[in-house]
Amino acid sequence: MQEIDESKQVPHIFYNKLDDDENVSNLFNLNSFPGISSLIQNYEIRHTLAKLARNIKLIKSGYSENHVKRCRDINYWMDEKIKTLGHIDPGGDLSTYCTSVFNDVKWNKVGEDPIVCKRKKQPYKTNNVEIMKKLDDYCEIRDNIRCDIFKNYDECLRYNRYIKQKKQEFTGVVQGICRDNECTMKDYKIGDNCTLERMDDTFREINCDALYKEAEIEIPAPNIKERSPLEIGSIIHRFKRRKYDLKRNIKREADDRYSLYHSETMPENSEDERYYIEYARPHN
Repeated sequence: MQEIDESKQVPHIFYNKLDDDENVSNLFNLNSFPGISSLIQNYEIRHTLAKLARNIKLIKSGYSENHVKRCRDINYWMDEKIKTLGHIDPGGDLSTYCTSVFNDVKWNKVGEDPIVCKRKKQPYKTNNVEIMKKLDDYCEIRDNIRCDIFKNYDECLRYNRYIKQKKQEFTGVVQGICRDNECTMKDYKIGDNCTLERMDDTFREINCDALYKEAEIEIPAPNIKERSPLEIGSIIHRFKRRKYDLKRNIKREADDRYSLYHSETMPENSEDERYYIEYARPHN
């Protein structure tokens, strides 16, 4: 089984699209374009703004599931563009023009906030923005692939190998940042389960043996005759209950986004269910 390829995960796929070429005519449909078009004299600025409009529309067309993260990606990308193109146009500042484009792209549905993505300078409030971007990407990938652990035992192990590998990588990063005793990781935080301040929570592995090995031990073989239907039903029920408890514990540790991957909670009367297995009479 191949290891997890980050280049095939959503954060990297989306971010790689942001620099794809785009026709400048993409700006013509924006409400703000007539007002700023006469001010923008540099073609590269116009080209970048056309990409920006396209990138925000990508959220609407295919990446709306985690649009808050996608907006951080675009704002980070925009900051990088401003570093190189910010003041090359005598007509004005790229940061001013881009805000108009951000405000122009709106959701099709009317809601509390119609703007798809707002301009936020420095989405990662640290000096090491590259590290924060990598942490943000890791946490999204972790949450996206975590539901795969319930497919089979090998997928669960693969998930753990990825978590262990990333923990080793970020441990080296932390050691590089914190060369003195006064170092703090509190600024390196995306969320409660995505922070370098609490590494064990951010890089938590799953007990795959507890999740899967009991099934191999307790499921009865077809030729076992000494067990009654009631005993077999009890075994199945214990296994289902054990697996449910493990899912529930994992759910409590995960963030709100991860809770979407779980089924509804077990009904209250599930403890009273019985399993009836009918056996055909053996042929003489």
